[in-house]
Amino acid sequence: MEEEPKRKSPEEEAPVAGWQTIYCSLALILVAFFAMLVSYSTVTKEKISIFKMGQAVIEMSDEGVEGEDMIKIEGMEGSDATLVAAVRSLGSYLKDIGLGKFVHVEEIERGFKATFESHVLFASGMAVINEEAYPSLDEIIKIAKRDAFLIRVEGHADNVPIHTPQFPSNWELSTTRAVNVLRYLLDTGGLPTKRLSAIGLGQYHPVESNDTPEGRQKNRRVEFYFELPQGQRSS
Repeated sequence: MEEEPKRKSPEEEAPVAGWQTIYCSLALILVAFFAMLVSYSTVTKEKISIFKMGQAVIEMSDEGVEGEDMIKIEGMEGSDATLVAAVRSLGSYLKDIGLGKFVHVEEIERGFKATFESHVLFASGMAVINEEAYPSLDEIIKIAKRDAFLIRVEGHADNVPIHTPQFPSNWELSTTRAVNVLRYLLDTGGLPTKRLSAIGLGQYHPVESNDTPEGRQKNRRVEFYFELPQGQRSS
């Protein structure tokens, strides 16, 4: 019969090595140090946050006014390099000229969409393009010339009625605005007609409630759809 092995007394147990405690403490200090460095660092070009839910947001903001002058580019994770380059180019330009609060850029199925609040392009109740908006449209032309995007312009309005000799309703106003933007892209940029289209949707596709001034401002908008032809996008 085998003898039962003798158990060591508590005094005979090997003590925990002191170097392990020191190593863990040092690692924690280093983590805290680098976290502090990151929190105090300033990114002057762009801040990139990637979410695990399959969505990426690139926030480009001027130093000192984060949240006030910002372009958000959503859903571009894993996208075609042509799309990413075009979005970054347009977003950087709009940020530089101070339109970040009034433009939203996001990915769509075969390209991306840039939504301009209407006052950026037009005076209230008017369909003549503001001269101040020409440089932004010229930037859109540059992107369209560099890459073979199909461009669709959509005009939208709020639900406040308009009834003038020129515009009997918001439908006519939104349509004329979209056509005038298309005409600028065609006449000034010389873009091929087969790549351009325009449509007016009136007040029938709101993105916010028309019950508040802020919501109505969001609903008065012009949307630019940049789409690559079928078969030209790779993921």
